[in-house]
Amino acid sequence: MDERFLTDVKRERKLTKLVNAPREAVFQAWTDPLQLRTWWGPRDFTAGEVVVQPQPGGTIRVDMRDSEGRTFPMRGVIRDIERPSRLVFTNTVIEDAGGGPPLEALNAIEFVEKSGGTEITWRWEAIDPAPNEMVADALEGLEHSNRESLSRLADLMSGP
Repeated sequence: MDERFLTDVKRERKLTKLVNAPREAVFQAWTDPLQLRTWWGPRDFTAGEVVVQPQPGGTIRVDMRDSEGRTFPMRGVIRDIERPSRLVFTNTVIEDAGGGPPLEALNAIEFVEKSGGTEITWRWEAIDPAPNEMVADALEGLEHSNRESLSRLADLMSGP
């Protein structure tokens, strides 16, 4: 990969989504494992084990499964939580063959009442110290996954 490209890797990303539901309900969907499992990950994925301990230092974990049955574990730690306005956590974006996290992301999610619903702003950035091809690819994949997660959440909150 072009070295110039690697120095230009966009290490920070942001998505914004308006959800047609009260802020408390949207926040709850992020902190309740039973709800989180219904919308986390790309549309063609399902969630296996989901753990959320909604307090600073608490665990957040989602085992996502693709249509071929492969598991993609997401592991993280909640750093800050201000109900119902803010949630900050780390998560592994990819793991190496030995199960270690070669790339972690810091996620900050804000929930703001707007237009009769809740505007979610999801910012994340790579914690890894040096951009490389793996980081660039992982961040692209994470953006796709996060975008689809927010769409699935909006669908869930809109109801039938």
